[in-house]
Amino acid sequence: MSDEVAQGANSLRAYVPAGQPNVKGAASREAILEAAREILGTKGMGGFSLAAVARVADCSKGTILYHFGTREGLLVALISEGANFLRATLESAFSRYEPRQGGIEESIRVAMTDLFRSENKMLLSAERELSGMGQRDPAIAAELSSEVATLIESIARFGDTISLGPDYEDLTARALCVVTATFGHVELWLCSGGGDPVPHREAAIRTARAIVLEGIEPR
Repeated sequence: MSDEVAQGANSLRAYVPAGQPNVKGAASREAILEAAREILGTKGMGGFSLAAVARVADCSKGTILYHFGTREGLLVALISEGANFLRATLESAFSRYEPRQGGIEESIRVAMTDLFRSENKMLLSAERELSGMGQRDPAIAAELSSEVATLIESIARFGDTISLGPDYEDLTARALCVVTATFGHVELWLCSGGGDPVPHREAAIRTARAIVLEGIEPR
């Protein structure tokens, strides 16, 4: 190889300071998840692809596959992340439960206030798209069902801990109704354009309160 050719070849190599990795185009697992949420939340499942996620996350498709294995693996990770957010929201509300300071009604308000925040709109929009896909994809449906069942169990166990209802089976049924109704109010909020969440939050609080406390003396 001539000196001129060698010099030209060397000029194509990115400069990397000694002892430092070349991080150009690299993306963390969290960055990929954030990009995937953004695409689902703004373009829906029709605009979702590994290529689109790679562009937004500024990484290669290979990097995505390294972290998640397949497109479905990425979607399952998004479902899990959304469920973790919802569980954390519930646990935060439960941890602030005080029988003499609002009791279960205050816990409901805290949970709904934390859920219906404008900054959560993208995550909730992505979860809505995943729920729609669950109607067509058995694997996604199974993952969604598992995560929802975990949420219902968390709510029922909390109610059982504070002796809210007559029995655990009744609490589980009420928890299912609360989760279903709350997702319905989230859907209405998102379908309305995702503007002011307060009216939808207040409607969700009223609905949850009616379901949880029907025939039960507030504690």
